[in-house]
Amino acid sequence: MKQKITFTYGTETRELEIDEDLLAAPPIAPRAAEGVACRARDVLVDALADPLGRPRLREMVAQKTVAMIISDEFRAGLHETILDVMLEEMAAGGPSRVAVLVGTGTHDPAIYTPKIREWTEAASAKHSLPVDLVAHDCDDPKLVEIGTTSRGTRVILEPAWLAADVRVSAHEAKHHYMAGYSSVVKHVLPAISGRASVANNHRLALDDDSRAGQYPLHPDPLRRKNPFSEDALEAFRMSLAVTLMPDGTLADRPGESFLIDMISDKDEVFFTRAGDPEQVTPLICAAADEQAEFTVPASRYVVVSPGGPPASTALYGVQNCFDMALLGAIQQGGEALVLGPCNGRPGVAPDVKGLAPDGKSKALFWDNLVRLRDTPLQEAFQEIHDNFQLYLWKTWRVLRLFGRDRIKIWIHGELSPEILAQGGFEHCPDPQAWIDERAARGDGRFVAIDGGNKLLVRPQQ
Repeated sequence: MKQKITFTYGTETRELEIDEDLLAAPPIAPRAAEGVACRARDVLVDALADPLGRPRLREMVAQKTVAMIISDEFRAGLHETILDVMLEEMAAGGPSRVAVLVGTGTHDPAIYTPKIREWTEAASAKHSLPVDLVAHDCDDPKLVEIGTTSRGTRVILEPAWLAADVRVSAHEAKHHYMAGYSSVVKHVLPAISGRASVANNHRLALDDDSRAGQYPLHPDPLRRKNPFSEDALEAFRMSLAVTLMPDGTLADRPGESFLIDMISDKDEVFFTRAGDPEQVTPLICAAADEQAEFTVPASRYVVVSPGGPPASTALYGVQNCFDMALLGAIQQGGEALVLGPCNGRPGVAPDVKGLAPDGKSKALFWDNLVRLRDTPLQEAFQEIHDNFQLYLWKTWRVLRLFGRDRIKIWIHGELSPEILAQGGFEHCPDPQAWIDERAARGDGRFVAIDGGNKLLVRPQQ
């Protein structure tokens, strides 16, 4: 009997049929929230009222300077609600000064901060709490270097963070393709770090152990190895161990830390805790696994959608689902069908459209993929490692899928067959015909995954 499966395709859907007997596991899609209050604001307020290992935030900030990091607009999240709740909580304590730092990493602050500025100003007025907003620029010469991690990453950070008495992170967590989990440590490195810091840290993404589902604070000791996040955790701890004094010197005086973290989407919160970052984070990892981790038998064929925009607008973003979902579901030598329109966001140049969000990321990710696709794998790795720049880790991971894992990837989308072939991909005009042809071969089973950028698929052991 055929099973109808609905896949997200940009802002639309595609309904495909796969024989039930050929499905290696039930179709995978992001789980719905269960037993969680519908109003995200209420859930966050409750978490702040019962912090883990810390006093209430309002008590911590009384008559003190505060810096709070919030993610930029690259991710569609609960920024407006978070800002409202957090500034309300701080206003109740009477801080002497508050700065909101938008953690853009290497993203363009002009593109990814305007709405956050509006929401911050609105919450500031609503709660009668003056706020300085800092839109992080990774190339700002005013950034301050505080030392070097054991892996050689120079830690260069926003001065407002280092100068604050209380350092707060308001974060939305999820599984992450190279950090293991998008967690509080990423709010320092890369979010408020200098470009050199980010580049060296991201070189560690070339390590096979820098992968989704592994993290140094994971509750399972067997899942704690991740060089990328181990480096970021060291930088995070370093950032809390010193204080930037008014005269510009660094003093060995720790700042107080506070985290509110959550598993969420743009509409609701599935799980949240607040308090000591290193006590909260293992709980967040466990909650992310419960909400969005799936295990399946590795199979010969995988049909996967990354989800809706922005994940589906360019191959640069679609690549995330290769690490999050495809890698854990497919056998070596298998074939994958990826359902992503790759239709580009408005205003992107024609030669960039569908490949990357901007010209620079296209030049580094896509152009290098085209250039290196026929290079022996070890030679390609050495060249990328020795000449590393941001986004080249994406190039390496695609090359690794093609070369080491021998995966053939077909794309159903708007990129032409000729463009796709340049990067080593195949074009699929008819997804149902692709499925039917492989079903007729009788040489393997299928795994079907929707929302592959929002979940983690791991192979059954």
